[in-house]
Amino acid sequence: MVRKKRATVPLVLAASIALALPAAASAGGDVPPLNPSVVGIPIMRTQIALDNAANAIDEGKGATAAGPLRASRRYLIRSYKGARYLIANTPPPVEEARVSSRRFVRLARRFIRASRRNSSRSHGWIGARASQDDVAGPVFADAPTAVFNVFTSQYSAATSAVGMLPDVKGNLLNRVKTTLNTAIILRNRLVKTVALAAPPEPEEARVAQADPDDATTFDVVMPGLIVLLDDEIQQMRATVQDLSVPVASRDVLANALAADQQIEQRVNSLWPPDVEN
Repeated sequence: MVRKKRATVPLVLAASIALALPAAASAGGDVPPLNPSVVGIPIMRTQIALDNAANAIDEGKGATAAGPLRASRRYLIRSYKGARYLIANTPPPVEEARVSSRRFVRLARRFIRASRRNSSRSHGWIGARASQDDVAGPVFADAPTAVFNVFTSQYSAATSAVGMLPDVKGNLLNRVKTTLNTAIILRNRLVKTVALAAPPEPEEARVAQADPDDATTFDVVMPGLIVLLDDEIQQMRATVQDLSVPVASRDVLANALAADQQIEQRVNSLWPPDVEN
C-alpha cells in the first residue's frame, strides 16, 4: 500500500534509526550518527519516491509510478547538491587522523546485506564515526560519512531502477531509465568533486594504519564505494543475460554498465583498497 505523504518523513526517520541500530550493535558501535539534513532529507525522500513507484508497479498501477519516479530524480539531485555543499565546507582533516578504509569496505558490505533483508530499505544510514564524542543528544555524521551515505542512496536508486526494468515499458520505461541514469551521472560527478576537493594521499601514506577511533576522511570512505559498484554491476549483467526481460529494458543497461565500469576504474585508481579486507 502506498504511504500517505504527510506521515512519510517522520515515520521513515524513525525507521531509519531503528534499522541502523542493529547494524551498529553487531559491529560493536554506538548509536549511528544522523545525516545532516542537507543530505538526510533528500536521501529519505528519494527512497520514499522509489518505494512508491515500485509499489505502484507491483499493484499493476504503472501509470501512477511516473510521478514518484520524477520525484526520485529531483531528490537525487538535491542530495548531490547537499553533498557538494558539505565537501566545500569541510575543514581539513587533523594531521595523521585516519581510520582504516577496511572499515568502510565492511560497512558497505553490511549495507548491501541489510538492504536485502529489509526491502523497506535502510535509506543509506550507515553507522560510522560521529563528528563529536561524548556529546549529549543527537550526533551528526561527519562530512565524509554523510557523503558516503549519498553514494549509498545513489546505489539504492540505481539498483531499484534496474529491478523495475523487467516490469515496465513505453513511457514508464523511459522514466525508470531517467532515474537510473541520474543516479549514475550524479555519482560520477560526486566522485570527481571529492577527488578535486580532497585529493587522495600517496599510497605509502595510506598504507600506514592509525587508531580506529581517529577521524574519518575521504581516503577512508571511498574504497567502500567499490563494494556498492560491484554489486550494482553484477545486477546489471544478470539482467542483461536474462532473456525473460524485454529487449528494450535490457538495451537500457548497455550505457549504464559502461558508465559504472568507468566510475569503478576511477575510484580504484584514486583510492585503491587496503590489501587486507
